[in-house]
Amino acid sequence: MIEWNEEYSVGISIIDDEHQEFIKIINGVLAAKLLNSSLDKIEELLTEMKDYAWNHFMTEESYMIEFKYPEYQYHKEEHFNFIHRVNSYCDRLLSGGYQLAKEILEFLKQWLVKHIHGTDKKYIECFVRNGLK
Repeated sequence: MIEWNEEYSVGISIIDDEHQEFIKIINGVLAAKLLNSSLDKIEELLTEMKDYAWNHFMTEESYMIEFKYPEYQYHKEEHFNFIHRVNSYCDRLLSGGYQLAKEILEFLKQWLVKHIHGTDKKYIECFVRNGLK
């Protein structure tokens, strides 16, 4: 499980709130796997997570456009690649079984931590300078 702590905070409440919800959904997928839930249930949770991620990414990207964030295109590509990879996993999950579910969960945990600590932390100065708190 991923536990929210201040090292994940970007210091902008709307983004932090959305990151916390993102973590809750990923933890739901983790719990489903640990409880040997059906692959259909895991796929359902992945779809929920993907839909939530899409909305969250739109929040970040709209601020990037509004504030003319210089690394917008790179950040947007990271978001696109994430959604594309999760879509691919969803398509393959039922035939790939629990071994693929394990791979998916490892990807989700690593991607989220890397994305928050790396890519998201880069926009903090720009967002704060433009009035977000």
